[in-house]
Formats: sequence, C-alpha cells, structure tokens
Amino acid sequence: MNAEVARTIVDLMTHGALSTAGEDNIPLGTYASYVLDSQGQPILRLREEAVHTANLLRNPQCSLFIQPDDMPARILARATLIGRVERVEGADAEDAARRHAELHFGGVGVDAPQETDQYYRLLVDRCFYVGGMGSKCQAEDITSSDYMAADADPLRNYAAEVVAYQNRERTEDVLRIAAFALGVPLERLEGAQLLWLDRLGIYLFAATVGGPDAQVIRVTFAREVTDERDAQSTLTMLAQVAWERERNYIPIMSPVPDPLAH
Repeated sequence: MNAEVARTIVDLMTHGALSTAGEDNIPLGTYASYVLDSQGQPILRLREEAVHTANLLRNPQCSLFIQPDDMPARILARATLIGRVERVEGADAEDAARRHAELHFGGVGVDAPQETDQYYRLLVDRCFYVGGMGSKCQAEDITSSDYMAADADPLRNYAAEVVAYQNRERTEDVLRIAAFALGVPLERLEGAQLLWLDRLGIYLFAATVGGPDAQVIRVTFAREVTDERDAQSTLTMLAQVAWERERNYIPIMSPVPDPLAH
C-alpha cells in the first residue's frame, strides 16, 4: 500500500526539489519539473548551463523530494526518489519535451522551454516514503521494484474535487460519518472535515465536545471504488448507513451490505 501511495504522489505532482552534490560535496536543492516514463520514473528537464546539471555530469547520484502542493493532500504523505540520472536523447527526448510542454503549459519566465534544454531520467534505486496520519505515521524505504510495480490510485485525479464538494455541499454527511466512526452521538461532535480519499477509504479530521484533541480517522470501504461516481455513491451510502444506525433504523426488506464493515 505504501508503494502505491508513493507512486500516487509522484503521479499527482509535476515538480519536486532536486538535490545534487556540488564540488564541495554539499547537497544543493533546487526546483525541477518532470514528466513520468511508463514505470513512474521522472524525466527531468534541466538547463544545459545550470549548476545542478554540471553537478549531475560530475556525479549522477541525486534525489528528488516530492510532496503535494495543496492542503489537505500534502499532510498525508511525501516521497523522496533516490537514484542516479541518465541522459535521454533522440526520439525519447523529443517525446519528453512535447509531454513536458503539454503538462507544464510551456512554462514562463525562468521555466520557459529553451532549445538547449536537456532531459535526464532518474533511475530509481529506492524511494524514501513518509506517510500516514496520527499514530499511524511511518517512514519506510521502498525498493525500486516495489515502487515501479505499484499503480497510482485510480481516484488521484478526482480526490481533491470530491473532498471539496463533500466539505462544501455535504457537510452533514461528513459530520454523520465522523460521528459514527468515533462512536459518539452527532450532537457530541464539535466539527469534522473530509481530508482525502482513495480507492480503499477516506481520512477524516474530527473533534468531539469535551473530548480529546482533534484526531484523524481512517474509515475503510467495504469494497474498492474505481472512479469519481463510485466514490460519491459510496460516500452517500456511508452517510445513509450512519443515519440509520443513529436512529436504530431497521429496514423491512433485506438489508444491503454495510459499507462501514471491515
């Protein structure tokens, strides 16, 4: 699962902090943009005359730190890809340049494309991952094989929009799901916010009146969700089940599977 989250973060973003070793062996961190190859390895666009390009020509070992820009996604996890670079040339370089221009809208100012730009693939030796929330925070070294074998989460391109919609338009549903997950009456809930969702569940931030400090809750789905519509439907069902449990509702017909069941 951590390899999947790391791969998702790298897929979501298009830039990171590239660290290279200077002549004095002191790491230099700098902004670098990238596109991905089929294995999730970044192809960096570098200036021919840049200091970090010279550093890499002297020592190809480097790392690329990647973290989501926006809250709340940035509090969930971060990844550092560690390895060495190799020059990308010919048709592969042309394809990288084209995809980079499309993904980064061409770039402006210091980021504007130049004919002398060079492209380097970061061959991932390992991935240093830091993720989780609350008491489940952890750091882990992920092997290159595990990282490249993982698939990015299918909801990654919809998650931020779904989260914003739920917090804005379905506030009561979010509160009800949080109250049920905490096992407290709705009136005891001081507040709740949906933080993020993936194919397996959601993260909520919630606080109770007179209770402990606000905490992060992980609620897992009974089955994997596959797209935006499926995610919205599952969240609606979660809220409905929580509402029924709150009122001790007993359906006359056969009950549907419980989305909160583990």
